[in-house]
Amino acid sequence: MSSPSRRRVPLDTPERLAEVLAAAIDVVAEVGYERFNMDLVAQRAHVSKGSLYQRWPSKAHLIVAALDANRVEMTAPDTGSYLGDVRELAKRWLRAEMPGDRRGLLLALLEGSRRDPELARLMTEQLGQGGTNPMAEVLDAAKARGELPPGVDLELLAELPLSLAITNVLFKDQPLTEDLVDRIVDGLLAPLLGIGDHRE
Repeated sequence: MSSPSRRRVPLDTPERLAEVLAAAIDVVAEVGYERFNMDLVAQRAHVSKGSLYQRWPSKAHLIVAALDANRVEMTAPDTGSYLGDVRELAKRWLRAEMPGDRRGLLLALLEGSRRDPELARLMTEQLGQGGTNPMAEVLDAAKARGELPPGVDLELLAELPLSLAITNVLFKDQPLTEDLVDRIVDGLLAPLLGIGDHRE
């Protein structure tokens, strides 16, 4: 007979659902997208595999649901400078509580979206909609303050910090840390744009 801690229970409460979705994040971050499967999540969350398939028809659907449930909602900071806002926004995201190893999760999602068109489609359709875009708000505020050089491409500038972080994770095997945020802000954005964040 299974012990109480190992018995499989249905997904009949919001708390249990949250546990399963957090387990999915943990598992995919640990094993990667290719090795991720419903059996591993069922074992981790102590739920039947059939219960998982009743809610999510594929592992891609489960992962996207888990990402959506654990989405870190951020508001745009107002430090008085573009660089200060970028620094604060990135560090808030790093400090926010969420399940799973972020570096492992990032690698798994990049791998999965490249190999599985269904995952790429679901991430675009379900995660790319709704909510606020704090980085866009940061750029709008910087533009209103006259901080940004004429002709700068705001869309590319919005993507630059995350792209640099991904490059460090993928090609330099570096973790996502606050030190990396400071390097991106002080070592690239500041000299590239010719501006400062007015820190004391």
